[in-house]
Amino acid sequence: MKSGSVGSIPVIDSSAEYRELKEKWRNQLVSKEYDSTNQALVDYVQKISNEATELDQTMNKEPNRSYLWPLEPGNTPSADLTTQFTKLQKLALAYGTKGSTLYQDDKLAATIIDGLDFMVTQKGYDGKKYHGNWWDWQIGVPQKFLNILMILEDKVSPEKQQIYTNALSSYVPDPFKQLYTKPQGTFVDLAFIPNFVTSGANRTDLALTVLGLGILQKDSGKINQASSSIVDVFKLVTKGDGFYQDGSFIQHNNIPYTGSYGNVLVKGVGQILAITADSSFQMDATLVTEFVENVDRAFLPLIYKGEMLPTVNGRSISRAPAVGKTGYGSTTMYNLLIVAKFAPNNYQKKFQEAVKYWMKENPDYYLTNARDFNDLQMTMQLLTNPEITGGQLPFTGTKLYASMDRFVQRTPSYMFGLGLYSKRTASFEAGNKENKRGWHTGDGMMYVYNDDEVQFNSSYWPTVDPYRLPGTTVDTISLADEVSAFTTITSKEQWVGGVTSDNQAVVGMALNKDGTKNNGKLLTMNLQAKKSWFLLNGQIIALGAGIKGDTEASIETVVDNRLLNDAYQYQVLSNIGEIHEKNETSKKQWLLLKSDHSNANMGYYFPEETTVNVKSETRKGTYKAINEAFPSDKEYVGDYRTFTIQHGQHPTNEHYAYVVLPGIDETDLKTYAAKKTVEVLSNTEEIQAVKQEEEGYLGVNIWSETGGTIAGITSNKAISLMRKTQQHQKTYTFSDPTQTTKTLTLKIPKDYSTVISQSDGITYDDATETFTINFENAAGSSKQIIVE
Repeated sequence: MKSGSVGSIPVIDSSAEYRELKEKWRNQLVSKEYDSTNQALVDYVQKISNEATELDQTMNKEPNRSYLWPLEPGNTPSADLTTQFTKLQKLALAYGTKGSTLYQDDKLAATIIDGLDFMVTQKGYDGKKYHGNWWDWQIGVPQKFLNILMILEDKVSPEKQQIYTNALSSYVPDPFKQLYTKPQGTFVDLAFIPNFVTSGANRTDLALTVLGLGILQKDSGKINQASSSIVDVFKLVTKGDGFYQDGSFIQHNNIPYTGSYGNVLVKGVGQILAITADSSFQMDATLVTEFVENVDRAFLPLIYKGEMLPTVNGRSISRAPAVGKTGYGSTTMYNLLIVAKFAPNNYQKKFQEAVKYWMKENPDYYLTNARDFNDLQMTMQLLTNPEITGGQLPFTGTKLYASMDRFVQRTPSYMFGLGLYSKRTASFEAGNKENKRGWHTGDGMMYVYNDDEVQFNSSYWPTVDPYRLPGTTVDTISLADEVSAFTTITSKEQWVGGVTSDNQAVVGMALNKDGTKNNGKLLTMNLQAKKSWFLLNGQIIALGAGIKGDTEASIETVVDNRLLNDAYQYQVLSNIGEIHEKNETSKKQWLLLKSDHSNANMGYYFPEETTVNVKSETRKGTYKAINEAFPSDKEYVGDYRTFTIQHGQHPTNEHYAYVVLPGIDETDLKTYAAKKTVEVLSNTEEIQAVKQEEEGYLGVNIWSETGGTIAGITSNKAISLMRKTQQHQKTYTFSDPTQTTKTLTLKIPKDYSTVISQSDGITYDDATETFTINFENAAGSSKQIIVE
């Protein structure tokens, strides 16, 4: 891509350049070529034809009509606007796609234009008034409207195009203004929020509309404004919405949203950069590279078999089908390919290799579920490109997203993730009557993906017990569905974070439910706990301490809660024998959820014999029950095995310790339990520490503000620390998980003669043998000392 700047108004051959930009936009939507021997293309075109034919037949064409298509169940009046334009866009796609039975059908073009006129003159999309959700008027409708105009081209008269684009320009005068949300159905004058500037995905959506308007109106100022306005959304931030240095992506001020809003942002920026590439409006190459680097850090570690981890999808987990490739997996794949188009060569190849690795597992899915022709074309080109092999797992190791309280570990055989929250990050988001039971998804929820293929998939969220999510320590008191306006709940605690090094890590969360609200009402919930996870390859060691609280229900730690695959056979084995009962409680040293597919096994080892409840239950549910904005009445059924540790109603200082061993078989689990390789050095509310001699691993979380001492290591303040020993060399990796410490002092055992290296901001005092570490502006990131 040639270098250039944004913000200037270039001198151009307007007629030629605007035509080229319009053609680029149009080519993302429709195909001018048709190859009847290409089955994927034939199937895609047939699908478009069938949808459009049905819509054309069911469209209300009566002269005195009050609607084009009937209101869909669950739709609000403003959401219905978006739905109507979506259906008109489907007609336009069939009109513009070669090979369609309706390709360049003049009668269909007239029907579409007639529909647009109806929506403008009779349904109120005239640029003068609005009602209901601002999103429909400024984002939902405009993108479909513009796509239709781009496809129909000169079938829309200049006079009509001016009417349409003037209306659009009234609702979206620039990428920065946002309308208030108003009561549904009652038209009011346009009311933009004063002293408010859009951010994140909303900014990019509006910018894309401004770009389209600039192309149609031949307004270079708008095109430049669209390009310049998106720079802010991918410039690194230190608070609020946007990308962070560690790859975190926040939307709505404190919600981890890489999978949904992050995807929208990437698609929007990607489309703008792809359309303006190699034109006088293209963005400076250094800015493009910055955006691509942010996408790389933010997305690749969070994908398992082509699927985004739900822990970064916010309230979208409650939208049918929520997760899996049909949720945000395929969207991410296509968006990465859009970015690859204009990325520097090294990133282009990296993204293409990654996407092909994930797509190879199920290529037919991606070929048959493309959002538009551009997705299909990119996918076909990638899958048939012999130079891109997709032969290597795109990410392995550990990744801490300290700025959004998320963590992932990827090994060749499984993926592990954590959803946490703090004073900085909210526990969950509900709003628009979505995610009504997401109450505990940030309470240390543990995501373990292996080859079972169903855990966290489409039937999971409507059927799982929302009070017993894997990994959480929870007060199971009954809560009302969250239906108040947008709800986010933060913690009083700041100690959430950890350290990573290659495939090992230490993570911790100070859980504090005091101040929790339900539909705006303050709860009496007062549960507190210190929760730590110590990560090695194949071993997830979980400690809990200082568990205290009062409840009328029960306080429990959920070792795991697994949705079983109907196609697999399972047994629950333990050191006391196979467990057949539906509800069984006894002391156990180990548990094995055994499957006839070996890498779907899940093993659990308890370093000290622990009373564990094993529950087998079949649960039913619908997405409509957890999301009224995107309702689906389809009933899902899930067969679950839940393992819990009961702490009672009034624990004062309870604790737990267990090790999760994904994919282990019975023989190896028995051997692991007999060897007792995990040494818990401390499990108190002051210090949690684990040693694993075989791996040369020591993990430490010191919770106290005044620090503490363990294994010869002394810190004068709270710290998360990991020591890795390899022969005569020891690597200490540590962080300030509170993100508030400016400096701390650290003493380590004097069993070394040389400091080989140390991170910037670290000084050493020979007299006291103490390291002083400057954590100012570290934002939870790690520093390191290597000694020998």
